[in-house]
Amino acid sequence: MASASAVMIALVLVVYLGFFQTVSESHLNLHDADEWEDSIHATPNSKYKYTWPECERDSSVESISGFDTLPDHIKDFLYYQHCRHFSMLLDAPHKCGGPKGSAHVFLLLVIKSSPVNYDRREVLRNTWARERIQNGVWIRRLFISGTQETGYNQKRLNRLLALEQRKYHDILQWDFHDSFFNLTLKQVLFLEWMERNCPHVRFLLNGDDDVFANTDNMILYLQNLPDNNGSKHLFAGDVIKGARPIRSENSKYYIPPQVYDA
Repeated sequence: MASASAVMIALVLVVYLGFFQTVSESHLNLHDADEWEDSIHATPNSKYKYTWPECERDSSVESISGFDTLPDHIKDFLYYQHCRHFSMLLDAPHKCGGPKGSAHVFLLLVIKSSPVNYDRREVLRNTWARERIQNGVWIRRLFISGTQETGYNQKRLNRLLALEQRKYHDILQWDFHDSFFNLTLKQVLFLEWMERNCPHVRFLLNGDDDVFANTDNMILYLQNLPDNNGSKHLFAGDVIKGARPIRSENSKYYIPPQVYDA
């Protein structure tokens, strides 16, 4: 059985969203599925204890030439780029049926989503990211998120996300600022969580909440891999060749030289 690090998939295989068909003639019948759902949703909050100290702002980056001219979101990134550990605000530790039960999850959908994107999450829950038994194997879903806004607005968004979590049990939220520059941090935090809670999941799909994918086809593709049921390394995705830092300040992907000096 593969470890979490051995079975990661970043699939962007298909762009057509078709009709979905639940296949029940499998080694996991629907009665078993209902019982497993009950066990997964029984304990929504983690008892995992965090022992690291709170991460503090690194003011030394202010000495970098041109720091004062940078946009606020890049300044914020540089202040806290050394931080790697953040407490969880929302957890779903039994999403995979526990560490041992996680071997029953064939494909875990891990979808990056910001707190405000409720409408996107609802669409995905009812389309390609719907949890189900497909072609005899389990598909499970998680949205991973940080926090947005400050003060009252942040508390309000966190409460709304907590209500959403209470209904769907499919959100992981950490206490860090959710931004484009923190996508890597979000991914690292998820992999730590996965090692604790879903270490034996066969395959992962890493995606965003603005993507449509045909998970039916993914299952067929993965089930037909020669001599690989999740026990071997598999990395699939899109390689961007010849990419360079974008220096246009009007671009979402703007990377100033100061990022490399920090």
